[in-house]
Amino acid sequence: MNTIILNILCEGQTEEKFVKEVLKPYLNGYGIVVKSRLLVTSRKKDASGGLISYQQAERDLKLWMREVSHRKSETHYFTTMFDLYALPEDFPGAIQSKSIADAYARVEHIENEFGSAIGSPNFIPYIQLHEFEALLFCDIEKLIIEYPKCHKEIERLKETLQSYNDNPELIDNSPETAPSKRIIKAIEGQKKYNYNKPISGSKVTKSIGMPTLETQCRHFKQWVERIKEIL
Repeated sequence: MNTIILNILCEGQTEEKFVKEVLKPYLNGYGIVVKSRLLVTSRKKDASGGLISYQQAERDLKLWMREVSHRKSETHYFTTMFDLYALPEDFPGAIQSKSIADAYARVEHIENEFGSAIGSPNFIPYIQLHEFEALLFCDIEKLIIEYPKCHKEIERLKETLQSYNDNPELIDNSPETAPSKRIIKAIEGQKKYNYNKPISGSKVTKSIGMPTLETQCRHFKQWVERIKEIL
């Protein structure tokens, strides 16, 4: 019996926790086995997490592909969960994409170039628009469950989403206004809380649910639909 396995290379702990606790159970329901791994930052220091360069991503992907290439009873597919925000400029297509005004066309250009560079028919490149925390904006009120003293701040985050036509994926990506920066500023304002990105990210997105995440984020949905097609 052939087993379909999807291997997801994650940029950081936040993405990996989401994959393990939200995406994996969802895809398991379709008969897809999901495994995840963090990018290796430094083998000498045994450090993982954080996207520094394209060479780092390419190295980890190709090493993983070689590790499983001999397993004849399994069909392995590979994908990534990297943020467009702060994506290293040496990524295939990254510099050229800066001249593309439409955010969806920009990220798709990078993904196409990334896929061509890896050169495997079993590779599904994915770059999150603009970063993982955009998914939390699909129902930002769910943050109140984790941070009950931040009603006013969360209301302002809702207003931010409205200013982007209720499209979480279009919330911009500057160091001050990226989705995670906005959330951290709201939650940690007035020293009420310390925002825990991995734990809050997985809990809130799990509470929101995959159907809503897909409905609100069309690029994310396209990725999930491509994954389902591997069956």
